[in-house]
Amino acid sequence: MPDRAVAIAAAGLAVAGLWMFRAAAEPPRYDGPNRQKTIDPLPPEPPAPPRVAGQANNPIDQFIADKWRRFAVRPAKLATDLDLVRRIFLDIAGVVPTVEEVDAFLHADRGARVGKLVDRLLASPQYAEHWTVFWGDLLREQSQTRGAEPFALRDYLRDVLADGVPYDRWVRSLITAEGTTEDDPAAAFVLGHRSDPDELTITVAQAFMGTQLACAQCHDHPFEPWLQSDFLGMRDFWRGTRVRNAEARTVLVRGRPVQLQLETVMSGTGAGSFVTGAESASGAGRAALAELLTAADNPYFARVAVNRVWAKLMGRGLVEPVDEFRADNPPSHPELLDWLAREFIDNGYDLRHVIRLICTSRTYQLDTTRGVVPRNVYTEAFFERMPLRRLTAEQLHDSILVSCGLFGSDRPMYQRAFDQSYPRPASSFIGTFHGHDRQTLHQRDTEVTIQQALELLNGPFLNNAVRLHDAHPVRRWLAAGDSASLAVRKLFVSTLGREPTRPELDAATSYVSGPGSDPARWADVHWALINTREFMFIR
Repeated sequence: MPDRAVAIAAAGLAVAGLWMFRAAAEPPRYDGPNRQKTIDPLPPEPPAPPRVAGQANNPIDQFIADKWRRFAVRPAKLATDLDLVRRIFLDIAGVVPTVEEVDAFLHADRGARVGKLVDRLLASPQYAEHWTVFWGDLLREQSQTRGAEPFALRDYLRDVLADGVPYDRWVRSLITAEGTTEDDPAAAFVLGHRSDPDELTITVAQAFMGTQLACAQCHDHPFEPWLQSDFLGMRDFWRGTRVRNAEARTVLVRGRPVQLQLETVMSGTGAGSFVTGAESASGAGRAALAELLTAADNPYFARVAVNRVWAKLMGRGLVEPVDEFRADNPPSHPELLDWLAREFIDNGYDLRHVIRLICTSRTYQLDTTRGVVPRNVYTEAFFERMPLRRLTAEQLHDSILVSCGLFGSDRPMYQRAFDQSYPRPASSFIGTFHGHDRQTLHQRDTEVTIQQALELLNGPFLNNAVRLHDAHPVRRWLAAGDSASLAVRKLFVSTLGREPTRPELDAATSYVSGPGSDPARWADVHWALINTREFMFIR
């Protein structure tokens, strides 16, 4: 056990919880059947990418293609340019591209355009806002948290993502923050969990270690390696953290050895709250947890982070489910996972670097049509094609706004998803499409419901958005002299990410050119396109 862990154990924290952070040199340990408590240590150097035949944009493709070769898998063809640009926009910025943005991509230099588009989007405000929703789900961000400034954690996440703050640094800040959210917005993370050691333990273990400890809160898990003593050991890091109402908004840290315990006072004057960390003389507590959690030799931290990013962009994780990192649930591509984790660490825990690597790989750019996988290995994960992925509630909402020229509108009905409060009312557009309530940590529900169909068919949000208002792109195209046929083509490209077929073009052009050229006809066509399944999915 490393010296720092010995020091922490000597300080009086539960030794049972420290196995989760043991140094990479320590081998896996067994406590009996199905009780292997650690995954393999992260190698000190990234695995060498295998040599493969064919084109590879970066080492990701080499690791993936090597497994294809070993299992006689033939991948799908590359996605069309129109599908790819739409996919990149939705994955990085959370919205469909405009027809002008599509046109710029199609006319850019073929060899460099994907990389340039990815870089441009990663530098855009939309990247930070879209991925704030992703991390907000994991951290259970709530817009209104007692004792915190409104939207404090949301704005903190947006700012660290926009500024490229290293992932390990902002995770440490979330765990160790003290003071008011006016002084340090990261304190909203602890305040959002009501300074409850049980809730904080569950969230941190799942979000940053891919480990579900909720069951171990009450009893040893009957099938997985987690024991109740493990939960209690990690929980002890949070003891002594308390929220207190005070007139003076100052930081309070106890510098003398104290018994670690929880004290929470949620009532008071309401003048403000601040988080304090009572630590022993050896420095144990939240700071020690943050150090151990984000250490480069922690076998979980970097792997879990890159696996989450991979799963968001590729439809499933290298470890799947993403919250079940354990020895008996190995990754589909262990060398690739380790290579990505080491690349992440060696590049300063830069999330944008990982996103760029994945999005510029040929693997990411494959079509959604099936490749050829031998029947005897069909259960394996090969990433031989891109799976169809349904838009999240926020992607759907904001893509409708972009398609209708309303993204950024100051009208309350058309407020961007990022600017709306969490949790969303179940009756709202985003609530209807399973916007995360963030009461617990769970994967978003992708079930299609009757309420969703009715909302798109006759809900006020879409019905009003598709009208030919002044900002609608169709009005702009027609004013610039575009023919009805050309405007229909542009509407298909900006909404569905593809050109219309000849029958579709003829039917739509004939309809909008009917007697009187009623603007409502254009609204009908646009409404019909948004109600297709094509609009609802990332191809």
